[in-house]
Amino acid sequence: MTGIKLSVASFPSLATRIYAKWAPILLQPISGSYERLVVGCAVVAGTDYHLESANALHRLQCLYADRADHVAYIIEMSNDAIRQDIAKRGVMALEEAANPFSGIHIGDIREGEGASLEEIAKGWMSVLSSLYERKAVHHAVEGDIYAERSALSSEVRSSDRLPQLVLEQVSGMNLSLARHFSQRIVEGRSRRRAAHELDIDFKGRRLVANFATLNAGRIAPAVGNIKQRLWDLKIDRENDRSSGRRRDHELIIQLPRLDDPQVSERQHQRLEDEYRGLLEQADLLQLALRHFNTAQQIGEHIVAKEAA
Repeated sequence: MTGIKLSVASFPSLATRIYAKWAPILLQPISGSYERLVVGCAVVAGTDYHLESANALHRLQCLYADRADHVAYIIEMSNDAIRQDIAKRGVMALEEAANPFSGIHIGDIREGEGASLEEIAKGWMSVLSSLYERKAVHHAVEGDIYAERSALSSEVRSSDRLPQLVLEQVSGMNLSLARHFSQRIVEGRSRRRAAHELDIDFKGRRLVANFATLNAGRIAPAVGNIKQRLWDLKIDRENDRSSGRRRDHELIIQLPRLDDPQVSERQHQRLEDEYRGLLEQADLLQLALRHFNTAQQIGEHIVAKEAA
């Protein structure tokens, strides 16, 4: 990008990653019911901690009408009490929870990784809670799960934000499907792997998929990335078949629209040529190659496939 100077120090590195334990804070609004709402996420690493609270409590009005304010008060008071308990007892406050109010519980403890405790908490709240809105970020913030992390990277596969955008779309339509995305995508980490490791973006009940962008500005590296993602799907399909499982395996590509003013006619022609070549490659591997123009369309396709 001409005229813009970037510093390596501006971007997260493996050396700054933090490992922590986290747990969701759950509200059971009706005693004995299976219904649960995620109202917070507590993250603890040693003596440091962060608790991210649900920040879209106005949505409770749709569920509880005139009782919404009371439920919101319980949520806020509970999270404050849990925050104080963590400050005193650290991770023990999650492992041996003293639930402050009836109907409030701390869920299973898991391990997480991120540039900060706040990043881990916000990332999981974005995925798990319908009572949470991730605030828009208008400047580069280290560790932001949805920030573009790859301005210095020469590899398309570590700079493609499409998987995170698809995760956002799918979560908004059917939150339960978010658990089928890879941990790397949920945590917003760049793709780094050993040569022998498979990298699969989505593994659902009926669909296994990888996502990639065929970028008009960097076609050659994008094509190389897509071919690698196809190969990963082929191996995963063989693993499925050896275990007696049958799922559709698809490489899903985002292509620019024909009327995209930022893509020239010459670039469109080259994109079409490369796409035809990728279709041939997919046919040889007996895999499905699908293309869409937006992350929303891809999300709708995934939700429909899983619901079939």
